[in-house]
Amino acid sequence: MPSLYYPQLDLDTDSFELAGDEYHHLSRVKRIKPGQLLQINSGRGFLAEAEVLAITAQSAEMLVKQTKYHEQPKPRFALAFALLKNHHDELAVEKCSELGATDFFPLITDYTVRTEGKNTIERFRKIALAAIKQCDNPWLPQVHPASKIDRALANIEQAGYRAVLCSERERGQSLADLPSDADLCFLIGPEGGFSEAEFQLLNFLPQICISQQITRAETAAIAVSAQFQLVHLHMR
Repeated sequence: MPSLYYPQLDLDTDSFELAGDEYHHLSRVKRIKPGQLLQINSGRGFLAEAEVLAITAQSAEMLVKQTKYHEQPKPRFALAFALLKNHHDELAVEKCSELGATDFFPLITDYTVRTEGKNTIERFRKIALAAIKQCDNPWLPQVHPASKIDRALANIEQAGYRAVLCSERERGQSLADLPSDADLCFLIGPEGGFSEAEFQLLNFLPQICISQQITRAETAAIAVSAQFQLVHLHMR
């Protein structure tokens, strides 16, 4: 069933008008016709089944058939990752959104290759939105502004996460060794790794190994997200 985004959806919504980008996707891309059923995703825990009543030149009138609220899975996990060349960070955002990440904290590090463009964060947000619609994840991750490590650590703590460094230097501890009830944010370095000065700044954090091999940064982000789901799946 095609999925569309309507952030105002809640349990009291019985009908609404769909406009803007989502209307364009409905009418021009999916070519949905009146009478068809769609899934509506609020990105805030609500999923609904809705019928298209009418389509005009600017909007679509929707009738909500049923709505269900999904609690946000606990504990949460987030990713802090350096901007990557060739836009490989976009792959990390897409796949980690599918795997249930709830926040992204883009990093600007000493060895960051790609500079932040004026649309970088907005593009991450659009990719995350497309990903949750694709996999019926009712929770849209929050993408925070790109920042240097000291500011990112403060933002991570303020958002309620415990920062964890995914390090090639630490081979003795894995994700399963961390507290099972903590909201965790995994820090992933750039292609060249963190600098010595950055390692000194991060030295107080718990460190885990996610692979016996040295992985690319985007692979590390996806791998630790999958490992988190595996460790916590039996708790939900």
